[in-house]
Formats: sequence, C-alpha cells, structure tokens
Amino acid sequence: MNSWMIFTDLDGTLLDHDDYSFTQALPALEKIRQLQIPLIINSSKTYAEIKDIRRELDNHWAFAVENGAAVFLPQGNLSGYDNNMQQIILGSPLEDILKVINSLREQYGFLFKGFSDYSVQALMLETGLTEIQAQQAKQRLASEPVKWLDTQENLNLFKQALQKQGLQLIKGGRFQHVIGQNDKSQAMAWMINKFRLHHVHTIALGDSMNDSRMLDLADYAVVISQLDGKHLQLNKRSQRVIYTQHPAPLGWQEAMTQLITNTILGERNE
Repeated sequence: MNSWMIFTDLDGTLLDHDDYSFTQALPALEKIRQLQIPLIINSSKTYAEIKDIRRELDNHWAFAVENGAAVFLPQGNLSGYDNNMQQIILGSPLEDILKVINSLREQYGFLFKGFSDYSVQALMLETGLTEIQAQQAKQRLASEPVKWLDTQENLNLFKQALQKQGLQLIKGGRFQHVIGQNDKSQAMAWMINKFRLHHVHTIALGDSMNDSRMLDLADYAVVISQLDGKHLQLNKRSQRVIYTQHPAPLGWQEAMTQLITNTILGERNE
C-alpha cells in the first residue's frame, strides 16, 4: 500500500474565484478525509485567513502561507490541535520587503499598490473579501501582494531591481507577490524532509504561475482551469498532469475524483 499526500492552493483552485466557496468539492474532500490522506494547504493567503478556512474544512494538517514564506505545524507535528501552533519562517520578513519596494518606488517612480497601501475598505472593493477577511489578508509575515499599475517595461525593471535585493516577484491569480527566495515548492519540500516522507507519493493542485514549481515537484499535478478556460502549462509528462475542464471548485472535485478512483485506490487494490 502506497502512502499519499496532497498539497493544494486555495484561490481559484479549491476556492471559487469570486465567492471563495468550496461546496462543489465537498464529496472529494470527504473521501480524502475517509482515506486519512494528509491535505496540506499551500497558499498565498495569510495565517489568519487560512486558520479560518481550515476550521471550515475541518482540516487539522500542517499548512504553508504566503507562497511558502512560512510553515505552521500543529503542536510541532504534521497534524494535531491548533492550540499550540509552531511557526517556521522560510522567507524574508515583511518589514524588509516593504523597505525595499518603497525605496524602489521612490527611486524609479514605479506605479503600484501593495496591500500595505490599501485601507481595509479599499481592499474589500478590490477583492470582494468581507471586512474580516480583508483585515486577515493584511496580516502578513513575509510577503507583499501588489497590484501593478505601470507598464510591462517597468515591471521588468522592477523584477530586476528586486532580484538585486534578494527578492523575487511571483504572479498569482489576482496580484503580483513580492517575496524572498522562497516559493510553494520549497515549503512542500521542507515538510517532506521534516517528517521524512520521501517515500510518499505527492499530488499538487494549483492554477497560477505561483503554483508552477509546486506542481512540477509533485508526482502528480492538477492544473485547475481558469475562468476563461485557459490553463497554466507545465513541462511535465502528460500522464502525470490533469488539466481540468471546470474552474474551481468543481475542477478540484473533478480531478480528485479521477485521481482517487484511478490512481490512489487503483494502486491500493493492486
């Protein structure tokens, strides 16, 4: 019997792009729970946001936040109760990131708005989040999402300037994310190494560029369809990639039903 582990993005992958619901994925989520397969959230969202989403999902596994900038372990373990959550920072602190991007904005006149520039009310209008969700989205540890308002040429200059400062810019579903030299794949690898799970087969689900390295690292990758029907393209063997027909959350349900039936249970029954 093979062991499995699932890493999933949230927005546009498990959660609906507009209303952030996951109702259509509930059958697959329940089957994963029955099979006792670790379901690791690996998202650009903050600790405060993911904590509430995990409660709604009845998920007690470890998780990664802000594009792999930090990992949280329940009681220092892969799973457990949330009353004693161990935090491990893998990226650059937010204070350092803000110093760099504000300095670059002053020096070059770049036009962008970071989450730190938005009021809670303005962020609600920009994202469709509730007031509480918008407050949670601003509680960041080691990343700064930005809405780019300048030219593509200046975006390239911004990326180069960030790289010289040891930072990087990763494109998400809605925003560009300024982070340190970390990403979702590194958080995924960190957990696998931490708990010596190198024998485990991994599945990763995502929809955006900031998911690509995580999807490449996984044994099996699921690329969720975007709202316009387009897909992130991977350089991976086609037998190990599912490009879903539907967007989130139905696409998540579609892919996991296929993987559970044909791959996970298929190998268990061999």
